[in-house]
Amino acid sequence: MKKPLALLLSAVLVTTVTGCGSETAADPSQTTEKQEQQKEKIVNVYTVQKNSKPILFTSTGIIEAKQDLELAFGTAGKIVSLNAEKGKRVKKGQLLASLDTSYYEKAVEAASGQVTQSTIQRRETLKGASTEAIAQQRLALSGAQQDLNKAKKDYAQGQILLQGGAIAQNDLDQLKQAVDAAERRVKNEQIGLDTLLKGAEPEDIARIDATYKQATSEVARAQQTLRETKITAPFDGTIVEVIPHVGEMTSPGQSVIHLVDLSSVKVALDVTNETITQFKEGEKVTLAGDTGTKTTGTIQFVSPVIDNKTGKYRVEIIAPNPQGEWRGGMIANVQIPRKLRGLVVPIEAVGIQESTRYVLAVENGVVKKRQVEVGQVFDERIEILSGIKEGDKLIAAGLTYYVDGEKVVAKGE
Repeated sequence: MKKPLALLLSAVLVTTVTGCGSETAADPSQTTEKQEQQKEKIVNVYTVQKNSKPILFTSTGIIEAKQDLELAFGTAGKIVSLNAEKGKRVKKGQLLASLDTSYYEKAVEAASGQVTQSTIQRRETLKGASTEAIAQQRLALSGAQQDLNKAKKDYAQGQILLQGGAIAQNDLDQLKQAVDAAERRVKNEQIGLDTLLKGAEPEDIARIDATYKQATSEVARAQQTLRETKITAPFDGTIVEVIPHVGEMTSPGQSVIHLVDLSSVKVALDVTNETITQFKEGEKVTLAGDTGTKTTGTIQFVSPVIDNKTGKYRVEIIAPNPQGEWRGGMIANVQIPRKLRGLVVPIEAVGIQESTRYVLAVENGVVKKRQVEVGQVFDERIEILSGIKEGDKLIAAGLTYYVDGEKVVAKGE
């Protein structure tokens, strides 16, 4: 029994060894090909392609009202009316508040009286002397001339009497003084007549004009002060705060009413030197809020100079807000299609060697190193301006593990 069992085990062992030997006897050429395939690295590649959708540039800003003003009186006084309440909508030109105007009305009246008086004086000065005044002056000159003639006659007669010893020299001297006085009177009356006939002097007219201008200026100032006793809405808007109450005293410039206009809103951005070229005045942008609100806005202003305080450029965007969804102080994400000049690839597909940038392209299973020029960097992507073309396959990551000329097997996009 033991001998036949031993023979059976020997037969099975021989059969097994023979079978194994037939499986391991492979073709030498097939073995070499498998070894080469095992040496080739498998790489994930990115196929360069043009962007089918716009790539957005996003910046964050704060919503501001189109107009936001603290309204105040221009002069001091007691508040007598206040037609303003928080949350109330008002129209441009609507009267919101006023002061007691009695004092300022009297000031206007007094100034107007000065203008009237100056006007009369100016008219009389320009018109010149009246006919009656000239006639009276002529009569005065004629009377003075008659007195002079009589004084001369008396003096001549006195000279004769002095020679005859009828009068003393002192008496003759008095007669001579009378002649001199009469001559001076005639001269003064003649000057008076000439002045009346000539009219006003330029200096007189200039003085009257100056008085008139000063009076009209006083009227304008008083009227302006009277207007400053009222507050009217400078634009359509909503009252958000009313500070004083009726009966209280107020000073010039003291805030009384806070008025805002949110019919449209403004977003101000501080943009870096690298991205300012993305913004052009007149272009459309999208404003997106945290609550899902979206609005199309327009770039209204792009500063031509950098702000010394922030080191950035100021950009202002205006957007309509007819439903009042946007409120002052909200955060707005401004989205604008990026202006690209090249192709966009993953940032990990670009390597740095000293001062240059490069990519590793796979061509016919071989790695090719290419130097590239880069542009914008954003969202884990980078813009390539030169060095690649659409359709190129680039190693997507781990560039340090591959060398130029190395054989690889490409997989991926």
